[in-house]
Amino acid sequence: MSSSAPITIDEITARPLPVFAHSVRSFQRLRSEKTAPWEKYGDIILKDPGLALQTLKQLQQASDKPREQEIASMEQAAMLLGMERVQRLPTECPQIDEALQGQAREGYQRAVARAFHAAYQAWDWAHIKRDSAPDEVLLSALMHDSAELALWVNAPQRIHQLRRLTIRDRMPPAEAQYIALGDSLEHFGRRLAEKWNLPQLVHEALRPEYSNEPRVRGVVLAVQLARQVEWGWYNPQVRETLTMIADYLDAGLEETTLHVHRAAVRAAHEAAFYRASAPAALLPRMPGDEQFLIDEEFLPQADDTSARHQPVGATEYRGLETGAAVVCLSPQPAVFDALLQEMQAGIGKLEINDMLRKAIHGMHDGAGLNRALFAMLSADRNYLQARFLIGTDSDPYFNRFRIRLDQPHLFKRLMEKPQSIRIHDGNREKFWGLVPDAVKTLIKTNSFCAQSVHINGKPVGLFYADRHSQDCDLDETTYQRFRQLCQLAVKGMAAKARQRA
Repeated sequence: MSSSAPITIDEITARPLPVFAHSVRSFQRLRSEKTAPWEKYGDIILKDPGLALQTLKQLQQASDKPREQEIASMEQAAMLLGMERVQRLPTECPQIDEALQGQAREGYQRAVARAFHAAYQAWDWAHIKRDSAPDEVLLSALMHDSAELALWVNAPQRIHQLRRLTIRDRMPPAEAQYIALGDSLEHFGRRLAEKWNLPQLVHEALRPEYSNEPRVRGVVLAVQLARQVEWGWYNPQVRETLTMIADYLDAGLEETTLHVHRAAVRAAHEAAFYRASAPAALLPRMPGDEQFLIDEEFLPQADDTSARHQPVGATEYRGLETGAAVVCLSPQPAVFDALLQEMQAGIGKLEINDMLRKAIHGMHDGAGLNRALFAMLSADRNYLQARFLIGTDSDPYFNRFRIRLDQPHLFKRLMEKPQSIRIHDGNREKFWGLVPDAVKTLIKTNSFCAQSVHINGKPVGLFYADRHSQDCDLDETTYQRFRQLCQLAVKGMAAKARQRA
């Protein structure tokens, strides 16, 4: 739950994304060129999410049926539409200066600048990796944060509250989104991707289970980098992401860092018309300077009620060690019971994937566990790989949750037979040494619960959940709720397995 009613998709899409006046003028100039190449139209479209969305919409309406093949570039899309339709595109959307004012306009412009920075980086890496359709990667990164753009247009107070919680109050993004919006940005992004029929790569980049796919990984890393550098390039989180990018590009960290910095400058030159500070403008700033920008955006306001609202379904306070905002999700018995009943009624009826999704939603929304996932056992039984996750959308590192089983450790023992465990203060001394160092680095907390899943006597996977922060107590009641959901999921999976047999 959030501090107010969860926002709906209808609210988010009540008004369309606007286009920039620069796009309108650029199209007007091209009209005067009798032989303007389609590529020029495509270049303009790929710098304006509102125009890109309108192009995809018109393409869908023109075909009157779902696209059978993905659009590899906006140049291709323009050719399919034809000159008359293409030239009308900017006139069919409101312009940003007419549609948005004040905080909403500033927020939208800043979000677009960040989206294009991510898109340009992903496009650049696609070329390095010799991708067959780099413009498709660029478009997917550009549209990845469509939900945030739509919120600046239709619910600017909500998205501003989210920025305040994450940037000023230093609250973890997943929990802040839960409080401000009622769910994650990626959840709303997935809904919008379906409603707007966005390219398949956008859909996949919004689902953590695809995070190991090479093209998806490029998009997700670019989006993550663009978010992190908004307030400075020299913090530990950015360095960690740059290390992952270097690994993705199979290059050294120094070489990658320099290349990324140069690409940020090129992206700023490509889209200087956004009227928002480009990430490249922060490259000369020294560590610590970002606080001035934060203070400037979040000047105390008379209506700033963030400190006075106690979010429903969450307890917020300052971490003892870091002083940052910590959110401990509270269990919601009504939500838990409802999901439990749905799973019980769905045994033998719900598909396995639907049963697993309900289980992890029950852990997060009902039991109050901040992060939950189901990891599938590989065919060779050498590792566990995350298949379904919740509460982890803003962490591409955690989304690659993988546990190797080639050495004796706690999780290998868990997979030997159906069993569960809760690591807590009372047994940490006994069990913590059995947790692999790679897993400790991955989860960054010292309390969690896990249960192995066996179907027809064979191991198939593992449920895992935690409270994200060491400051949040993982109590026995929460653990028992976790186990209830796991056991129902196993019953549902076993019933489907029997039907198929």
